[in-house]
Amino acid sequence: MTGLDSIYKQYKLVYLDTNVISNICKKGDLIIKFIKKYPIDEKYLLCFSTYTLYEIAKNKTLYKDFKNFYSIYPCVVVISYFPLAVKEVDFIAGDIAFVNPILLSPQGIEIDGRVLNLNSLDLLLEQPEVKGSFANVDHYTTDFYNEVISVLDKPEFGHLNKDYIKNKKGDFVRTFMRYELKYRFFNGQDVQVDKEKLKRIKSLDVLAHAIFYKFFSDGKRKIEQSDIIDILIMTTTPYVHTFVSENNAVDILKKIKNQTTAINGLNLHTLSDI
Repeated sequence: MTGLDSIYKQYKLVYLDTNVISNICKKGDLIIKFIKKYPIDEKYLLCFSTYTLYEIAKNKTLYKDFKNFYSIYPCVVVISYFPLAVKEVDFIAGDIAFVNPILLSPQGIEIDGRVLNLNSLDLLLEQPEVKGSFANVDHYTTDFYNEVISVLDKPEFGHLNKDYIKNKKGDFVRTFMRYELKYRFFNGQDVQVDKEKLKRIKSLDVLAHAIFYKFFSDGKRKIEQSDIIDILIMTTTPYVHTFVSENNAVDILKKIKNQTTAINGLNLHTLSDI
């Protein structure tokens, strides 16, 4: 078992989105309440997506505040869709023993006697894996957003009436998952995938549901590119212990939890719970 695999097996991952990290890092006692609710000695470990790290790095004020928190509370960086889905496919094929979402653990997890490094976040951003993920985020989110907002115009969705799409969640989710497999995994080739195997690609399952709820369940809701990052962050939730986010994301995941087994074991909290 590798170091990252051992960490994943030992710790309960508490997954925060960018908004929650921003609020926790503000002046006040929220950071103390967070540490009390998820104490290190009870094997809780903070994790965040490369998308969140990307957003933090772009915000000088948030970066400065988070830098202090990051230096004292053990954290790991996790991957989201699409790289996570590739791991899931490898798992289904039997090539790996289990799906570990951790990309890297830049800090030692040992607490007692550990010398704090106030520059540890700066060092993290120098990691090749992080630089590579940032380069992907720059173009991937824009391209993916443009693809999603026009996806109903694709031939694969021709059987769905756009005027009644809000009442066709099941049809949309199934079609979108197979559409993603065709173009993201199989180079545009039509490959039949067993229904049960398709459901085991949990990040894709969450992605399809979240896109429906964010983009197509309410025709009056204003859609923004930031919604794509919110959704991509959600795709890691099948592999964490707890997800803390704002009300909209938690509400969406509660709906998804009622529709699929992908996030059965997930604990959902908002900042008010802390």
